[in-house]
Amino acid sequence: MPSIREILNKLFQPKYLFLFLLTLSIVIRVWASLTILELKANPSQLDSDEQEYYRLSSNLLEGNYEFNARRTLGHVILLTILRLMTFDNFLGVQLLCVIIFSLSAPLMYLLARRIIGNNLVAMLVGLLIIFWPPYIYYGNSLYSETTVLPIFITLLILLPRGSLLTNKLDGNWRLWILCGVLLGVCMLIRPMYLLFTPFAALIIFLEENRWKTALNHCAIFALGCCLIILPWSIYMTTNAGVPILISANGGETIAGGLNPVLIEQGYQEFVTPSGRQSWFGPGKWLTISANGYLNKEELKLPYAQQDALLKKRTFNWVWQNPGSALYLESAKLLYMWGIYPLKLDKQTLFGSIPTMTLLALSIAAMIRFRQNVRQLSRFWVLPIFVSGVALISWGSWRFRQPGDLGIILLSTIFILSLMIKPSEVMKLNDNAKLT
Repeated sequence: MPSIREILNKLFQPKYLFLFLLTLSIVIRVWASLTILELKANPSQLDSDEQEYYRLSSNLLEGNYEFNARRTLGHVILLTILRLMTFDNFLGVQLLCVIIFSLSAPLMYLLARRIIGNNLVAMLVGLLIIFWPPYIYYGNSLYSETTVLPIFITLLILLPRGSLLTNKLDGNWRLWILCGVLLGVCMLIRPMYLLFTPFAALIIFLEENRWKTALNHCAIFALGCCLIILPWSIYMTTNAGVPILISANGGETIAGGLNPVLIEQGYQEFVTPSGRQSWFGPGKWLTISANGYLNKEELKLPYAQQDALLKKRTFNWVWQNPGSALYLESAKLLYMWGIYPLKLDKQTLFGSIPTMTLLALSIAAMIRFRQNVRQLSRFWVLPIFVSGVALISWGSWRFRQPGDLGIILLSTIFILSLMIKPSEVMKLNDNAKLT
């Protein structure tokens, strides 16, 4: 008869921990969606971006989809598939999105174990992600961030480790191609992942001791990404009549968060169509019709032309008003990381305070583990990546989701390093397998 120790050792095997985290994640998120957060009764209660995704999905289902230079089709196709799976049941679609997002915690367990090599660290990171308040709240939506995060974590898991982390061959050219394809898929679901491209190259170079090998891997990785992106780019460019890589919303994105209207109107509170309390002001974002850069006649122009005008006029305003632009950029970052605006409400208690705490612990972790900066690159680049997204767009907490993965892991290893030796926290070896 097996002893209690043998039973516990078996239960703590990675495959069982993965299944435990997966089950717990789904149960917690579905329960929260059905009780605390309440799923939407109909599409009219969705936020504006969610409604647009849902409308485009309806067009696809009805066979009357028309070219849209503003949106990629990745998330729209996923929503369409979910609607087909649920026989177009709105509640069912929302629950499936919640379940997809629930994969983030067990997948992050695999990533932490693969890179850190410590099963305890990996398990704690998975548990923290399950109960992380911003994930519970924002995982209950039809936004593209909900469906793309598990795919992005899968990319980080499959990305072969460099010679700094392992002496073994960690992947062949097919795996590098696959990872590039996954990043391309992330871009088509959520275009902000285009900005992750240089960070992916940075990770490859930091983890690899031989720069020629790293350069070769980057090239193969880029090839895989191009296999997905170039056909889409050709389709977009052909239909729009101007060169487009992912989508033609660069000008709209930049102009929405960098304009004088945000400063002139200042901080204001309002209620969203779903009944959620929100606010407007520096750090937030304005639509094309509200940011003041285009007149009534220009608002009738084709979208691609509007976008070009928005880029030109935004950069002109920034050049002429560097102080105001810097103020808005600072507000974006302060908002993204929960530092502004602070008031006595649930968002501050369950969002801002935990976020600022983990951000401080992450900085402490980078100091304590400064000798392992290269080995930890898959994690510390994530908050930098999303901060870059904020500077280009605005400080939405939804955009911050990949960054939260990084600060959760870094905070975990710092806290554990106060109890045990740092060298025991990071067990860098060749035995960190996926199963």
